[in-house]
Amino acid sequence: MPTDATDDDFASAWEDFFRAVRRAKGRASAQPPADGLSLAQHQLLTPLASEPAQTIRALADAAGVAAPTATRMLDGLERGGYVTRATDANDRRCVVVDLTPDGRRALDMTSRALNANRRRISASLSDGDRVQAARLLRQLARIVEEQLP
Repeated sequence: MPTDATDDDFASAWEDFFRAVRRAKGRASAQPPADGLSLAQHQLLTPLASEPAQTIRALADAAGVAAPTATRMLDGLERGGYVTRATDANDRRCVVVDLTPDGRRALDMTSRALNANRRRISASLSDGDRVQAARLLRQLARIVEEQLP
């Protein structure tokens, strides 16, 4: 059972971490992508890298956004030539989304940039801290998925 002091320290560290993440996302959003994708667009389209022709609902769920939000994002991505939308051959009530060649290039470019950022953060930690951070991040992700609405 955590003590008040350790619980307060955890709460403070939790807030510090998420403030830093929000600021980093804000800085990334303020810099328009040069032929790449925004973070939100990247999250929406990432599932298409490994499994093409997915429904809007599946993409929205994977990105953690509502289907109408995903639809609005896809409207812009389609106008920009990054995705195509078509009626699902198996269920005409559904629309499936796929990447265009330009969309795949933009997704790859953005993925490389994000991976470079992750590597930079990882390189700033010792080997032991990297192992501990990976374990704790996985554990926190599992707990958040299980316990938070």
